[in-house]
Amino acid sequence: MSAEAEKADVEVKSAEKALQLLFTPIKVGRIELKNRIIMPPMIDRLAVDGMVSDRVKDFYAARARGGVALIVLTPGIIDITMASPIQLGIYEDRFIPPLRDLTNLVHSGGALIGIQLMHLGRQGGEIKGYEPVAPSPVPLSPNDEVPRELTTGEVEGLVERFAEAARRARDAGFDMVELHACHGYLLSGFLSPHTNRRSDRYGGSVERRARFVVDIVRLIKERVGRDFPVSCRINGLDYIPGGVTLDMAQQTARLLEAAGADLIGVSGGAYGSYPVIVPPYDQPHGCNAHLAEGVKEVVRVPVAVAGRLDDPFAADEVLLLGKADLIAVARGLLADPDLPNKAFKGDFREIRKCIACNVCIDGNPTEPITCTVNPQAGREEEMKILSAPQPKRVLVIGGGLAGLEAARVAALRGHRVSLYEEEVEIGGQWVLAAKPPHKQEHMMLLDHLSWQLEKVGVERSLGQRAGVNTVEELDPDVVIVATGATPLVPAIAGIDCPEVATAWDILRGRVVGQRILVIGGGMTGLETAEFLAQGGREVVVVEQLKRAGADMGATVRWHLMNRVRKQSIKILTSTQVTEIRPGGVVVVSSNGIEQTWSPFDTIVVACGARPRDELSANIRNRLVEVYVIGDAAKPRRGLEAIREGNEVGRKI
Repeated sequence: MSAEAEKADVEVKSAEKALQLLFTPIKVGRIELKNRIIMPPMIDRLAVDGMVSDRVKDFYAARARGGVALIVLTPGIIDITMASPIQLGIYEDRFIPPLRDLTNLVHSGGALIGIQLMHLGRQGGEIKGYEPVAPSPVPLSPNDEVPRELTTGEVEGLVERFAEAARRARDAGFDMVELHACHGYLLSGFLSPHTNRRSDRYGGSVERRARFVVDIVRLIKERVGRDFPVSCRINGLDYIPGGVTLDMAQQTARLLEAAGADLIGVSGGAYGSYPVIVPPYDQPHGCNAHLAEGVKEVVRVPVAVAGRLDDPFAADEVLLLGKADLIAVARGLLADPDLPNKAFKGDFREIRKCIACNVCIDGNPTEPITCTVNPQAGREEEMKILSAPQPKRVLVIGGGLAGLEAARVAALRGHRVSLYEEEVEIGGQWVLAAKPPHKQEHMMLLDHLSWQLEKVGVERSLGQRAGVNTVEELDPDVVIVATGATPLVPAIAGIDCPEVATAWDILRGRVVGQRILVIGGGMTGLETAEFLAQGGREVVVVEQLKRAGADMGATVRWHLMNRVRKQSIKILTSTQVTEIRPGGVVVVSSNGIEQTWSPFDTIVVACGARPRDELSANIRNRLVEVYVIGDAAKPRRGLEAIREGNEVGRKI
C-alpha cells in the first residue's frame, strides 16, 4: 500500500467514532434488532413459478451474512389473480415449505426476516390476464386502462386474504410482516384522496380512507397473535397533485399505531410522481428523512425511513437528529451485501458504494435484478470468484470499467496481472460519464476499483499505450483487450467544420460559444446539453427519433427531462440535420419539411460510439487466449462493461 493510500485509510478509519447510533440495538414489538439497518423489499425478479429459487436463497443469504439486522422480503403476492412467475407468492399454503427454508437460511446468517404483503391494485398492467382494480375508477394515466372499482364486499374479502397471508408468513418462520401501503399500490390507493373517491365506509375522511389498512392490521393481530410484529410502510408524501400530504400521513400513522402496528416505514412517491419512488442520483441523501421526522413526531412506535441512506454517516446523522429510528437500505445492500459489517468494523474504504444509477429498478421487468457496480448481484453463487487452477500472466489493455474489473477478478483468482492505460488516469469513458450535473458520485466506482487493484497487486502502467511490441515484450499467457470506443460521427455534409465538436470533447473541457446545437437526443446528448446549459448558454437538441432519451432508464430519464424543462434547452424530436453550411444548419423534419437555421457557435455531435480495437487481430496468431470486452467489443452501458470484465476474469 502506498503512503498516500495508508494515510487515506487511517483518516477514514478514524471517522469510525462518528457512528454513534447505527449499530445500537432496538426493539420492534417483541423482536430485537442488533442494529438499525434494515433491508426493505426490492423487486428482485428471482423467483421461479412464484416459489423460492436457489437464486433467491443465495441473494438473501449473502445479505444476512453481511450484517444487516432485518431483511423484509420482496413483496409477497396475496391474491392468485396477481400471480407472477418471478414474484414470490404467499396466497396458498403450498408456498410455506420453501419460504420456511429461506427463513431458516437467513436466520442462520444472523439476520431476522419479514415479508411484505401487497396487492397491485391499478398498477399491475404488466401481468398477463390481470384485471386492474382500485378504490375508485381512476386510471394510472389517461392512456392506461380504467381500473374496476372494488365493491365493499370485495374489500372485506381482501382484508381476509391479507390476514391469511400473514398467518402463512408466521407458519413459514418469518419474524414479522409488513403491509405495502405506499407508492400507489392498492392499500396506498385507498389512503390517497386522489385515487379514493368512495362514498362507503372505506372512503371520505382520512380515518375512513385508512380503514382498509387498519382493518387488516387488526385482523392480523387477531389471527396471528398480538405479539406478532406488523409493520406498515406508507408514503409521507405522494408527490402527486391531490395525493397524500404529510399531515394526512401523520393522521394515518396514528390510526395504524392504535390498531396495533409495531413499526411505521416512511417512503414517498407513486408511479408518475416527481420525484420518483426510487430516488436517482440527482436526489440528496436522506431525501425522505423530513417525512419520517414528521411521522415520528406523532407516534411512539419505531419509524423507519428509506431514500438514499446507504452512506453510514448520513444514516447515523438521521438517527442522531431524531428523524427516524431505523434506516432502510436497499440499493446499498444490492451494491455491497457486506456494507453493514464493513461499516461496523470501520472499513469504510472497502464499501462498494451504490451510485443511484437505478439500473436495478429500470431494468427489464421480466429479467433478474442487476447492478452496475456489483455484477454478482442476483447471481451470487454462479459468479463466485474461485482460485485459478493454474496461475497465468495476464495483460489487460485498457483501464475503463471492463478492463479494471477484469484485472481485479483475475488478480483475486491468483493470476499475475499487468494493466496498461494510455491516459494518465484510469476510467476511460466513465470519467466523462461522471461530468454532467449530479453525476459526480459515479466516480466512487472508479475510486473503489482503483483501491481494489492496489490491494490485489495489479501492476499499472498509466500514460502508456500498449501495442504488439508490448505483448511481445511481456509475453503474457492471456491478453484482454478493453480499449473502449471512439465517438461515432455521422456522415453529414460539413461535419468537419471547425465549429463541430463531439460530446466527449465538451465533457473534457473544450471551450464553446453561447449558442449551441447538439446533434443526438439520447442520454449522452441530453446530459451534455444540461452540462452546457449550466453556464446560461442557449442549447438546442435535435433527435431523429420520436422520443428523446429513448436509451435511458425510465426513472433517470423522467428526472433528467424534468430538469431540462426548467433550463434554456430546446428539444426537437423527429428532426434530422442534413448539412452544416457556413450560413447555417439544414434540418429536415419527419414530414419532409426542410429548414435552414442560423449558424451556431458550436455544434456538438452526440450520436453514439463505435468499437476501438486495433490490436486483437494482430496478436491472435501469437496467443491462444485473447479476449475483447466492453466497448471494444460493442459500445454499451457500464453495466455490460463490468459484467464482461467480471466474466472474463473468472474464465481465464
